[in-house]
Amino acid sequence: MKKHEKARILIFRTIRSLAVGLSVGVCITFFANTVSFAGAINSAFPFLIFLLPAGAWLTLDIYKSLGAIFRRTTVSAIDAIHDMETTGDESKLRRGRISPWMGPVAYIAAAISHITGASVGKEGVGVQIGISVGELLARIDRRLSWQGLHGREDYYMMTASAAAFGSLFGSPIAGVLFGLMFATPDILRLDALYPCVVSSYSAVFIAEILHIHRMYIPDFIELEATLQNLLWIVVFAVLTGLLARLFLFLLERFRKAVAEHYKNSAMSAIMPAVLVMIISFLIFALTGAFDYNGLSLDLLYRSIDGRGVPYYAFIIKALMVFLSISAGFAGGEVVPLLVTGGTFGYTFASLFSLDTAPFAVLGAIGMLTGGTNLPLVCFALALELFGYSEPVLLFLTVAVSYLASGDSGIYHHQRIAMKHRLRQDPSRSTS
Repeated sequence: MKKHEKARILIFRTIRSLAVGLSVGVCITFFANTVSFAGAINSAFPFLIFLLPAGAWLTLDIYKSLGAIFRRTTVSAIDAIHDMETTGDESKLRRGRISPWMGPVAYIAAAISHITGASVGKEGVGVQIGISVGELLARIDRRLSWQGLHGREDYYMMTASAAAFGSLFGSPIAGVLFGLMFATPDILRLDALYPCVVSSYSAVFIAEILHIHRMYIPDFIELEATLQNLLWIVVFAVLTGLLARLFLFLLERFRKAVAEHYKNSAMSAIMPAVLVMIISFLIFALTGAFDYNGLSLDLLYRSIDGRGVPYYAFIIKALMVFLSISAGFAGGEVVPLLVTGGTFGYTFASLFSLDTAPFAVLGAIGMLTGGTNLPLVCFALALELFGYSEPVLLFLTVAVSYLASGDSGIYHHQRIAMKHRLRQDPSRSTS
């Protein structure tokens, strides 16, 4: 390939990645600020929690009217990436799996979830919005076909996901790694490194300019990398990974149990929402607050800054998440995993008279690692978002949590390549 041809391709790739990053960054800022505003409205008017059953029914009706595929944006993007990894031929991709309208629909569903007080996150819908924007730009690109050059479908999915994740958390490095690895966790797609870097960094940059609302972690003192702390971390990380595995198992069981028990689809959404409403008011009667509704970030902050949380906080938060997601509310599981892991870390440290703040942080990251199957992404997120500068114990936490958490994860259809190959050829197993 001639030098001028390489330069032309690089220029077009840069323009496309910038277009994805800036567009996704703007949309994610609008979405994140909407979630914050909806949460503030719910806090100011707690009676809105009475609308949880109506919100669950409305969300169900929206997706039922539009089709189940509108819930599968992330899965469809993962499948598209896998198709390109398997065939390398974009002409063999199944078109129509992703609609640009999936983003606005997910945005509306998430707004309903947070204004009524459902216990869900925001990054799942955020990534779906990013993917929808990426699909829209991919369609425009295919129509224009700039001088015979158009961007690959999997690049659009990866760069859009990188931009969405990076801008949501203000973590450009974690965003890059997320875009490269979320479909196939143990394959680092270095062929897409440059476009993901451009899209993630530009998305974070524009989101900062537009004053996106993000979580901000309190200052804390980290653990020193001593032998005693290392042993504590190994034990704690194993427990955190097992907790992540239990979290995902129970989440799936809750979904199946609700669907099987209530054959009427409306009741399958309404009854879990009614339980969320009842538990919310019971907690309010005992504590005077609705700490377990919405993002519940204050629980994580209190676990880190020393104000403390009840020892059972991680159990109640998990239960609220199981019921909210079983009711069909939209949002995501990343923030719930962070909060559940952070409160579990606080409980673990308190029981053994250890420093609670670092264990809350490591618990949050370890739980997220086990839930996403993305240890490198979570390692980078801890460095950027949590400001955890002691890498030895941090890396040990994400590695052990990942190994202890098993195969399951919140991103369905992930292809963990080594495990996939071993299932295809059992003779290659060393066990």
